[in-house]
Amino acid sequence: MKKIYALFVTVIIASATYDAQAEQQMRVQQSDTTLLSEWVDGDYLVRRYKIDGQDDEAQYTLKYSVSASKLNSLMSGNEMELSDLDKMMAELKSDENMHVKRIEITGYASPDGNATSNEALALSRAQKFRSMLESRYAVVSDYVIRVMSDAEQWDNCDEAVLNSSISNKSAVLDILNSATSEAAKEQRLKQMPQVWSVFRTQILPPMRRVEMVIYYNTDRVVEVRTLVEKPKPAPKSQPQRMVCPCQGVQIDEAIGIIVDLSNPNAIY
Repeated sequence: MKKIYALFVTVIIASATYDAQAEQQMRVQQSDTTLLSEWVDGDYLVRRYKIDGQDDEAQYTLKYSVSASKLNSLMSGNEMELSDLDKMMAELKSDENMHVKRIEITGYASPDGNATSNEALALSRAQKFRSMLESRYAVVSDYVIRVMSDAEQWDNCDEAVLNSSISNKSAVLDILNSATSEAAKEQRLKQMPQVWSVFRTQILPPMRRVEMVIYYNTDRVVEVRTLVEKPKPAPKSQPQRMVCPCQGVQIDEAIGIIVDLSNPNAIY
C-alpha cells in the first residue's frame, strides 16, 4: 500500500523589511486560499490560511484464489492490506482536511481458462469487493466509486517471465507474443512442464486480484506571521538660543536663563 498525505504546516516569517513580507504574503494569496483567522501577537500580524488541493492517493491490492470471486481476508497479504485500509478509512472520516475525489476498484483474472468466464470472474471480484467495502465502512456511501474489470491476456506476463527462474525465457516470450489464440498459447505453455510449473505457482497467482485506489486531496493550514513596523518617533526639535536685548544675558529654552558674569560693568 502506498500512501502520501500532508500534515498541518506552520510557516513563520520574521522579516525586517516590508518588501520581503509583501512577497511572502503575495505567494500565499496567489494559491487557492481561504483566510481563516487574523490577530495581533506582539509586534506581529498573524494570519491563518487554508490552502486547497494537494492531490494524494492510496493503493491497495487484494489477492484471490483460483476461480474465487469472494475475498478471503486470511489469504497471504490480505490481512495487512485490510488493516491499512481500516486505518485510511478512519482517517478520512475523522480528518476534515481530507476530501475523497473518487474510489476506483478494478477486478482482474489470470489468463488461464476460458476467456469469457475470466471476464465475468474479474467483474464479479470487483463488484463483490465494492459490496464488502460498503458494508465494512458506512462512510463509503458518500464517495464516488467506479467499478472496472480486466481479464488479463498472456502477453501481460512478459515482465513476470523476465523476472522468473525460467531458463528458456526467449522461447516462452515468443509463445506469449505470437499471433495464435489465447487458448492455443495456454496449451503450448502446458506442454513445457518446467515452464508451466513456474506459471502455476509464481506468475499466475498475483494476477488474480482486486486493486483499489483512493484519490483524495488534503487541505493545508498555513500560518503567516508578518512583522508590523512601528512608526518612528518624531525627531526632537533643536533648542533655540535667543539673544536678550539686555547686555550680557542670553536665553536658552532648554535650560533657562544664563547670566554672563564675565562683564563686570553689566547692569542686571
